[in-house]
Amino acid sequence: MNYEKKQEKNKIIYNIVVDVEEYDKYCDEAFSQIARQLEIKGFRKGHIPLNIAKQYVDSPDILSHAANNCIEEKWFEIANKEKIEAISSANVKILKMAKGNPLEFEVEIETLPEIELPDYKKIAKDTPKKEIKVDEKEYKDALNWLIQSRAKFFQKNEEAKKGDLIEITYSSKDLDDNKEKKDRFILGKGHYIKELEDELLGVSKGDKKEIEIKDPKDNKKKIVLNVVIDSVQKMELPELNDDFAKSVGFESVEDLEKSMRNGIEQEKKMAEKQRIRTEVLEKIAKETKVDLPQVLIEREKEALLQNLKNRVSYELQTTFDDYLKQVKETEEEIKKEFEEVAKERVKGFLILHEIEKKENVVITEDEIDKKIEELAAQYPDKDKAREDLKNSDARYYIEDELKRDKIFSILGC
Repeated sequence: MNYEKKQEKNKIIYNIVVDVEEYDKYCDEAFSQIARQLEIKGFRKGHIPLNIAKQYVDSPDILSHAANNCIEEKWFEIANKEKIEAISSANVKILKMAKGNPLEFEVEIETLPEIELPDYKKIAKDTPKKEIKVDEKEYKDALNWLIQSRAKFFQKNEEAKKGDLIEITYSSKDLDDNKEKKDRFILGKGHYIKELEDELLGVSKGDKKEIEIKDPKDNKKKIVLNVVIDSVQKMELPELNDDFAKSVGFESVEDLEKSMRNGIEQEKKMAEKQRIRTEVLEKIAKETKVDLPQVLIEREKEALLQNLKNRVSYELQTTFDDYLKQVKETEEEIKKEFEEVAKERVKGFLILHEIEKKENVVITEDEIDKKIEELAAQYPDKDKAREDLKNSDARYYIEDELKRDKIFSILGC
């Protein structure tokens, strides 16, 4: 076998010739395979003499069968030898196929494009990193949230005031066909609609009110809510002491504070790591020269669309067709909106892949198994989780994440 190749951007065309002697061997094997499948009266299947079988097998069938086997094996051999990083299926065209002649065929394949990276290590080094520290407000906010999450509530017949939990049923002819909805919130915390909260100060259980607020969809318009007060409850917060600390799993207030501050710090470190990695990748991308393959862009757009469909089904509890009617767009229009995001993601992938090759980043089986153990330990049934992670596509995702972490570690972030 011999072959020639020519490259056009990220497309490679191989012209491959298999000599007569080698192709004849494939023809002989193809004839034997076909003969074993023949069913002829008076002979057992798979035991028909070849001289008899020849009378029942067409020569074009042998040539075609032989060509398919030969092309599959020879292309696999070339792809491994050339270390082809294909991004599309091989397009095969048979140029010459005749008995007593060489087999000639052409394979066209799209591959990852050539990419010209800047000095990515310098870019990463020059990107400023923020110092991580936990300020007092962050700790107090987290502590207050924890204390409030353990609050007790008592029904009250007095007027509602700031700090009370209020439960309401409301409706409006301007919203969702006047359907009744229920909600509950703490008055005065500013977590709800301010106009509504202000109007509910002083109400009691059973009261009914018409309250005018700004339309959430258009601040220039006003809408009227018909509100019924279902419940007013006084909130009683637990005292911050060692008993409270023990009720949430700590020995003392001191241990609780230490753990909370450490938790906040770890969250901020993770957020900063993600921020710096995103910034570094964006800066590298600005100075990277590469022609983005349209096939990868389309593939990424399709993945983004599928992700949206999953979210619509899971979060909005509706069909995608109904969602399209609500947003007044077609599926193709939404895919078009994903164009720039898809390009950014594809470019980011190509950059990280090129750095992976340049830095010889390799993930071992032991590293993957160790990560699987860490993840499995987070599940109630550790053994089942471990088997599921080992025997699913999750293993490839874990490998990709480990590669990504190792690449950014090389970049110092």
